[in-house]
Amino acid sequence: MAIQCDSKMLVALFLSLSTLLVLCVTCLPSSSLTPTNGSDSDLAALLAFKDQLSDPHGILASNWTADLRRRQRVTVLSLPGVPLQGELSPHLGNLSFLNTLNLSYTSLTGAIPADLGRMHRLKYLCLFGNGLTGAIPSAIGNLSQLEILDLAQNILSQQIPPELLQNLDSLRKFSLENNDLTGHIPPDLFNNTSSLNYIQLGNNNLYGLIPHAMGSLYMLEYLLLPYNQLSGTVPTTIFNMSRLQAIELGYNNLTGPFPSNQSFSLPQLSFFAPNHNNFEGQIPVGLAACQHLQTLDLAANSFVGDVPMWLAQLP
Repeated sequence: MAIQCDSKMLVALFLSLSTLLVLCVTCLPSSSLTPTNGSDSDLAALLAFKDQLSDPHGILASNWTADLRRRQRVTVLSLPGVPLQGELSPHLGNLSFLNTLNLSYTSLTGAIPADLGRMHRLKYLCLFGNGLTGAIPSAIGNLSQLEILDLAQNILSQQIPPELLQNLDSLRKFSLENNDLTGHIPPDLFNNTSSLNYIQLGNNNLYGLIPHAMGSLYMLEYLLLPYNQLSGTVPTTIFNMSRLQAIELGYNNLTGPFPSNQSFSLPQLSFFAPNHNNFEGQIPVGLAACQHLQTLDLAANSFVGDVPMWLAQLP
C-alpha cells in the first residue's frame, strides 16, 4: 500500500505540476498591493523545505531547479529513500495543490507540523520510516480527501487524537505501527471511515478496548493490532466480516471465547493470529470454513478440548 518510486526518482525532486492558476493578493497597504502567482508561493514553500534539510549527499543540490513556470502548481512531492536529514518545514502547508507527500525513509526528525493540515487536496501522506517525534497533530483530520495516512515506524508519542479521522471518509489505509503511542484507541475514531480496508496499529503502547466501530467497517481487509496492551473481548462483529483477510491480535491482554459457528464467518481469511492473549474455550469451529487460511497461530492462550481434525483438511 505504500507509494513506491523507481530508482531514477530516488535521485530527483519530482514536482508534477498542474496547469491551474490561483492569484493571491498580499495583505499590505493599498499603495503596496501587488498580485502574485500561486506558483511563487509554491516556490517559497519548497525553498523553505529545502533550507531545513542538510542533504548530506547533495541530492537536492544537484537536482534542484527554481524554474517553476507560471500558471503551474506543485501537486506531488515524492522523495522516498533519499537521506535528507532535518525537520519538516511548516511552510509545506502552503502547497495548496499538493495531492501526494511521500517522504518515507528520509531520516526526518522533529515534530510533524500542524500546518500540513492546510493541504486540503492531499490524498497520500506517507512519512513512515523516519525519526519523527511528538504528538500526531489533530489538524491532519482536516485533510478530507486523504486516502492513505501512513506514519508508521517513527517515535511518535502521546495519544491518538480522538478527532483524527472524523472527516476522513475517503481514507483507505491507516498505519501508525512501531511508534510510542499510548492511551486508549478512541472509541469513536472509526465512526466515519467506511472506506478503510487496512488498519495497522501494532507495536505501540495502546491499552483498553478494541472499538466496536471496527466491526462495522465492511471494506476492511487487514486488521493488525499486535504488541499492545489491549484488553477485554474482541467485538463479535469482527468475526463476521466478508472481506477480512488478516487478523493479527497477538501479544495483548485480550480475553473471552470466540463466537460460535453461526456468527463466525470469515470466507477470505488467510492469516489469523490471536496468539499470546487470554482467549479461552474451544478453538472456533468457524475456522473450518476458512478455505484460504494459510497461517494460524493460537499459541499461549487458554483453549480447551481436542485439537480438531478439520484442521488437517484445510487446503
